[in-house]
Amino acid sequence: MTETKDELGLKGETHASKLMELVFSGESTKETMRGEGQGALDYQFRYESVGTEKTNYVFGIQVKTGNSFGVLNSTKNKWRISSVKSEHYKKWKASNQPVLLLWVHPDTSYVYWKYFGKNTPLKAISIPVSHRVNPSTKYEVERLVRQGLRNKGNVANLTVPIFDNTTDTRIWAKKRYAKIRGNIQSVLGDIKVSNYAWRHLTRETRNKSHIRDSLLILPYVKVFMSGNPHQIQTLSYQEREVDGKEIIVSRKVLAIYRDVKFSDKGKCSVYVRLNEKIIFKKNWEVGGFGSKARQSLILESVYRKQG
Repeated sequence: MTETKDELGLKGETHASKLMELVFSGESTKETMRGEGQGALDYQFRYESVGTEKTNYVFGIQVKTGNSFGVLNSTKNKWRISSVKSEHYKKWKASNQPVLLLWVHPDTSYVYWKYFGKNTPLKAISIPVSHRVNPSTKYEVERLVRQGLRNKGNVANLTVPIFDNTTDTRIWAKKRYAKIRGNIQSVLGDIKVSNYAWRHLTRETRNKSHIRDSLLILPYVKVFMSGNPHQIQTLSYQEREVDGKEIIVSRKVLAIYRDVKFSDKGKCSVYVRLNEKIIFKKNWEVGGFGSKARQSLILESVYRKQG
């Protein structure tokens, strides 16, 4: 017997909420008006942060189920979302809490997510294919939730020296960088600052002027990450299976801090790039106990652009 639209919708809501509870170790509470109330939401979702601060976060969830809601753009590797009321998008953006749109693909039972905050553009709504709910999802969502809850502020004026050669720049930067190596707590997560970034920034294939410029601001990376970035992007998503037992997700996290004032170049945008790796069980959905994941987040590079 063919399911009705309402039956398919209820089935999708149940499936999506159970998956989110498993991934986040959280709790979903059903809204009384099933997505058509004042907030245009199906659930309120609460969970304890994956970070060391152990904060409880709350966001709204709207679930859509059906092939008509997503059309694959294979060139951009994204699902173009349609058949969602534009006034719902506006309500989510204007809400005093973050909102996740969850789309359930009925043929695969995969659940894809889209984050809505106050700065989310509302034109051409799409969901990357990589935004499929799995144990790596909680780290990316939490970064966006943290960013949305904190005020954005410009970093104070920074004074950097002027060197006319790479050797002197290296000597100056290395001494100062050694003092900030270790773990840094930030909006982006628990970040390891190690020799990895130094090796990456000073590799022989890089232009010498680029090396000098990166090394001049590298000792200030802790200052940048203590603030709230204006934009967070997740790039280069790769997923591979290991020994038929585990999944390793590798991706880059790019944080952009705008209008940072430097003594030598004036206003710049600073780009901090991190290397993220997350490992979880292949059959993480089986038994309801496999949502735990292991994450590493390592500083890879920092650079700036004027203007």
